[in-house]
Amino acid sequence: MTGAVTDVARVARTAHEIGAKIMLDGAQRAPHGSPDVRALDVDFYVFSGHKTYGPTGIGVLWGRRELLEAMPPFMTGGQMIEEVTLSGATFRSPPRRFEAGTPPIGPAIGLGAAIEWMATLDWHAARTHELRLTRRLIDGLIALPGVRLYGPVDVLDRRGVVSFSIGSISAEETCRFLDKKGIALRGGHHCAQPLLRAFGVSGVARASLAPYNVEEDVDTLLEGVEQLARSAISNT
Repeated sequence: MTGAVTDVARVARTAHEIGAKIMLDGAQRAPHGSPDVRALDVDFYVFSGHKTYGPTGIGVLWGRRELLEAMPPFMTGGQMIEEVTLSGATFRSPPRRFEAGTPPIGPAIGLGAAIEWMATLDWHAARTHELRLTRRLIDGLIALPGVRLYGPVDVLDRRGVVSFSIGSISAEETCRFLDKKGIALRGGHHCAQPLLRAFGVSGVARASLAPYNVEEDVDTLLEGVEQLARSAISNT
């Protein structure tokens, strides 16, 4: 929600020292280039297809093989069975063990195409472009009256996820207003209600910059936020 990059390897090292396992939600990180799961030292890594420029309704789970082999399936169905008898069943080796029934064939093909496309990008150039836009957006937001930013105001150890609120205007109202200007944001608690509660808010608007965004997108967003911010001031 804040765009800040966590030192995951340090967290994982500490957790492993007490025998804990780490499952990392990489939905907001995966769209910005291939993560090195071994360097992160996590046990499981997950991300969603629609965050990586692919279809909805599908995602990816990576897990350490020794852990996957020790785990029972959480649901049963075709394709994941090795043998069935009247008294029991045995299951196939991972990953088939966890893929019960008919898979989402269309979304799987679409996600594969999206990941292949991502593999062709120059991620160093994409990262430089994204951070330049992030800097432009942050500078523009903090200069506006009544706008509160949630997250680092610099771009060191940061991604292009920028969350903000405008006075007493709800996140949903902010997103609806900007949507009419062709800017699509996400509004709500972003699966981070404890963090938002610590900030003293129930919801925020979130912009997520990507390689395909351009300066005009940021400027249009800032123009819309400025209109809302000034209207909020005039109504108080």
